[in-house]
Amino acid sequence: MVLKSEQQTKILDLLLGVPDGETLDKIAEQLTVTRTAAKGHLIQLETSGLISSRDERRAVGRPRKIYFLTDEGQEVFPRKYSWLATELISFVANDHGEETLKALMQRLAIDVAGRMKSKLDGLSSKERFEKMTQILNDLGYRAQLKQSDIRKGAVIEAVNCVYHGVAKTHPSVCQFDIKFIEVTSGAKNVELECCIAKGAKVCRFRISGGS
Repeated sequence: MVLKSEQQTKILDLLLGVPDGETLDKIAEQLTVTRTAAKGHLIQLETSGLISSRDERRAVGRPRKIYFLTDEGQEVFPRKYSWLATELISFVANDHGEETLKALMQRLAIDVAGRMKSKLDGLSSKERFEKMTQILNDLGYRAQLKQSDIRKGAVIEAVNCVYHGVAKTHPSVCQFDIKFIEVTSGAKNVELECCIAKGAKVCRFRISGGS
């Protein structure tokens, strides 16, 4: 998410360091802005779901609001998920072999596809492919449905490989994509015709043999 101002970024940075939350007065003081200005930023951040607030009751005086980061707000900050994923994949391949990695990626794809089942039930073949493509985009693939008629060989192309670096060394990770598309489409055959990790401009999946 792109924040609207530097002050909002500063508020998130501040709240990251105060897990129990902070008051409006303290936030305004840290930002060296008025309470009104700080309140405006807090309202925008809360509307965006990046922060939340709760009332804190005191022995004396009225309750005061405490602002804190939500899970979505935590995700604004950079994570090193790709590093961890690369290390895990390399560990499995190096210690247990490519065939084990291949089987693991296929099992993972079946599990993920199973959790997506409710989103695909009752859809026509074309609608199913459109929904599959949307799901792939949600996962970061930047996919496009090029051909939706499975009788002619449906085609999905992705211009972004979500594990480009590791796929060069361990191509078995591509089995996730293949098995995921196979299970969600109900196809008998999914072929990875070309692959970004092997120097192609896109990853192209041709899907055939379904209903």
